[in-house]
Amino acid sequence: MTGTEMDAPARDVTADTLAVVQAAYRAFATRDIESLLALLATDVEWGEPDNPAIPSSGTRHGVDGVREWLRIGNDTEEILAFEPERFIAQDDAVAVIGRTTVRARPTGRTYGTDFVHLIVVQNGRIRRFQEFFDTAAAAEAFRP
Repeated sequence: MTGTEMDAPARDVTADTLAVVQAAYRAFATRDIESLLALLATDVEWGEPDNPAIPSSGTRHGVDGVREWLRIGNDTEEILAFEPERFIAQDDAVAVIGRTTVRARPTGRTYGTDFVHLIVVQNGRIRRFQEFFDTAAAAEAFRP
């Protein structure tokens, strides 16, 4: 290592990771889908728990898979409130804790749930997104 390399400030991986994730949440909140998709790795893995009553459930792969998840979500859910409350970052991962209220479009029923999103960022792009929420409450809202 040269003296110049030793004197250069260390890259803050945690801060970089958090910035990518916060940009994704801003894009989602403003419905800027193209900006959100631009933050994804081409081989992104995007998932929520499997539940046959919830149209958007399951795991999708790649940017086109996330685009499909967003389309299904838009067609079947009306987000009444989406409130990420806490971002906890360490190295290449961020946990986002929050609350959401959603109306199931097919039935008109509403449910509220806390959520945790676990996100991994690699090379400045979101590589993995896993959502955890009250799937029983969501399934009940979707059941005819």
